[in-house]
Amino acid sequence: MRLLQLAAVLLAISTISAFADGITVGQTTRLIRLAEKNVVDANGWAIDLHDVLVQHELDVSPENVCAAIAVIDQESGFVADPVVPGLGKLSEETLKQKLGKYPIAGKAMLSWLERTPSPDASFMARIRAARTERDLDLAYRSLVDYVGKNTSLDFVMQLGLLNKLIEDKNEIDTAGSMQVSVRFALAEARKRRWLPATLSDVYAVRDQLYTRHGGMFYGIKQLMGYETGYNRKIYRFADYNAGRYASRNAAFQQSVARLSGEKLSLDGDLLSYGKDEKALPKVTATEVAVRKVLKGLKLDLQDSQIRSDLLREKELGFTGTRTFIAVRDHFAAAFGKPPAFATFPEIWLSSPKLSRKFTTRRFAESVDGRYQACMTAKP
Repeated sequence: MRLLQLAAVLLAISTISAFADGITVGQTTRLIRLAEKNVVDANGWAIDLHDVLVQHELDVSPENVCAAIAVIDQESGFVADPVVPGLGKLSEETLKQKLGKYPIAGKAMLSWLERTPSPDASFMARIRAARTERDLDLAYRSLVDYVGKNTSLDFVMQLGLLNKLIEDKNEIDTAGSMQVSVRFALAEARKRRWLPATLSDVYAVRDQLYTRHGGMFYGIKQLMGYETGYNRKIYRFADYNAGRYASRNAAFQQSVARLSGEKLSLDGDLLSYGKDEKALPKVTATEVAVRKVLKGLKLDLQDSQIRSDLLREKELGFTGTRTFIAVRDHFAAAFGKPPAFATFPEIWLSSPKLSRKFTTRRFAESVDGRYQACMTAKP
């Protein structure tokens, strides 16, 4: 009996140690099956998930594994290229609405799409038949290639000189099992090479996103590849939907709104940005309110310094700027308590891929529910 008791204690200790040092592929496989019972090849997903965490030099811990599982389950139910119900029809209607703004040219373009390259295999037919994001992506790429080969632009396009224009027109801006931002994935890919990306390089990254390993490679990097300062995982999940540091920045806006008396949109963007994600010179309502709050504090904070600090809103170091510290300290003095460090960005989500309107808060809460279930499970 004592031997059995000793064996049980040793087994319990080894299980605790496994979770303390890391989580095994077998345990991850079971956690995936608990999250999504109909998943195909749970063990393959677990192996790839572990490999991605190691590649990014992230701990293969229950916290990281469960965070990844929660997002993948929320976004795709563990399908590398998930089917979107009614996607083809929705895409056709959206295209017609856009072209409908230009009655003559739009009608001509729709006619061209219906009969090119042939009436039986037209670009519009491919759009209607699309079931997944990859289907639509490939239809768009085929259109781009066709235009290039039938004009004098083919060589310029293949060199990548028109990549920005081509990417801006591609409606598929999130992809794969984690619905990772394509723009983020391309930016990460560019960091690993010094040469400019050709059009083929861009397509290669997009193709990678539709694979099991590739979708997790970029998705996990987007989710976990930065320090946040948050005390709850749920705000990291909100950031995944709204953009890095959006939860912290929304809380900063909340503090500024209370101090200034101005009504601000708590969207987590302190400045306005163009399609290239570069800050625009336009002075936002948040920036105006920050100037108003700091004007009477005699801190010698010029508008140029405030703008320079706000330009760091996508960085961890924003919390060390004079503007952030001044707002934080003024709030604590005015209300007798420190301001919240993070809150949910107030963003309504609307997309052909969503059957109903959704908010960033609901997204984060849904993912966090999956995360908590995973963390309390016994694999």
